[in-house]
Amino acid sequence: MGDPGGIGPEVTIKALQDPQIDFPFQPLLIGSQAVFERTAQSLSSKLEFKTLEEVAEIQGDEIGVIDPVDTAPGDLPVGKVSPISGRAAMKALIRGIDLVQKGVIDALVTGPISKRAAHLAGYHFPGQTELLAHYTRTSSFVMMLANQKLRVALVTTHLPLSQVSDNLSVEVIQDKLRVTDQGLKDYFAIPSPRIGVAALNPHGGEGGDLGEEEIKFITPAIERSRKEGIDVQGPFPCDTLFTPPFLSRFDAILAMYHDQGLIPVKLLGFGQSVNITLGLPIIRTSPDHGVALDIAGQGRADPGSMIAAIRMAYLMKEARGANS
Repeated sequence: MGDPGGIGPEVTIKALQDPQIDFPFQPLLIGSQAVFERTAQSLSSKLEFKTLEEVAEIQGDEIGVIDPVDTAPGDLPVGKVSPISGRAAMKALIRGIDLVQKGVIDALVTGPISKRAAHLAGYHFPGQTELLAHYTRTSSFVMMLANQKLRVALVTTHLPLSQVSDNLSVEVIQDKLRVTDQGLKDYFAIPSPRIGVAALNPHGGEGGDLGEEEIKFITPAIERSRKEGIDVQGPFPCDTLFTPPFLSRFDAILAMYHDQGLIPVKLLGFGQSVNITLGLPIIRTSPDHGVALDIAGQGRADPGSMIAAIRMAYLMKEARGANS
């Protein structure tokens, strides 16, 4: 469901009735049925929902709902940050993680959450990526944003910029390269992935004059990864790397920090990009946008990224089945 005060329920309802969802899958909604019904009514949607105790109860074209939220919809404010909404979002997410880990469902598509609301509710994770890693007991994972033009994996995720350098090491970068390489093989049918690595500093550090992270961490990690058989090149200055001639050489880019990687992804495909967590024992995707509290409840949200996230989850499930 994502945060019930944001646009997650709206883009979900819109996506499920969009003609672009033309592939065979059985949807299951996890969250407040009352919120989904309220949202569908506001959109004049004809979708009907059935409360389920067990996923196996789904029949035919029904849209089943597993509802772990014990909060009345009137207590879940729209367009506002609320600890009650944060708690509802987290309960839905954790229930979804449980179901997909048990193999009851094939993949998990998560609506956007308010990190502030989740923190107010007592869930102190930097984001959904880290929460998913915690509940699946995963130590090596990668946040990737992907669209039809570009795939970018991140070394660090939701950190203040002042803390990025302190969280870089040869081992961390090498681990992210390893997970990215395997994820491209498993889920994107790329047998020999080519990965380009972004430098952290301007001009790639200018031999240490503009920063030493390239010398200390990034280049050694690349060299070690090559010895493992990973096809990786870099580090390249970002003002060069994120240009068409360079991007055409790689299947994915590894960026050092959040905005370094996500700005070009969203510039090239905002509203059509997908957040993917690689390295987990489950398939998880998400839209590339946030809760958009400023337009929540107004029927204005674009479902394009949610549609892309659902499609990506389906394709990843198919790819994993073909590789198993």
